[in-house]
Amino acid sequence: MGRDSVGFETAYRIAATICGAMAASTVLYALVVAVISVSQAPFEGFAPGFQPSILRVTLWTLAIVDAGLIGLARRSLLARSRSEGAAGQARRLITTAVVTAALAEAPAILGLVLFMLSGLHGDFYALLALSLALQAVYFPRLGGWREWAVEPASGC
Repeated sequence: MGRDSVGFETAYRIAATICGAMAASTVLYALVVAVISVSQAPFEGFAPGFQPSILRVTLWTLAIVDAGLIGLARRSLLARSRSEGAAGQARRLITTAVVTAALAEAPAILGLVLFMLSGLHGDFYALLALSLALQAVYFPRLGGWREWAVEPASGC
């Protein structure tokens, strides 16, 4: 059992490191926006004359749908069988954490696209805030991993 818990905690550290790096890279998007805004002042997007209304609504809708799908994706990824061992559980938890972090990063990427095309700073920062909030909410927690590990498996 001690050996499994060491592997489990190692897996948690790996997942936390990856998710932390993904969150840090999300913050770097704000730096990109600041550099472009200053170097291209006044920045109005790389697509001059672009009418962002339809694309703006589409990207915001995708961001909201993405935020809603994170919970469904996590439940699906965390479904397991009774025969799964400790190593399989650790791999499943790492995979779930990384996929969740990637999905949580998506709104910031959509905001960056919107900024690059139309220069909409406010939309970028709002989507960045949504992304960072999702990453904070779904950041891996060792206590949650331990609770999941002791729950009875639902499959065969």
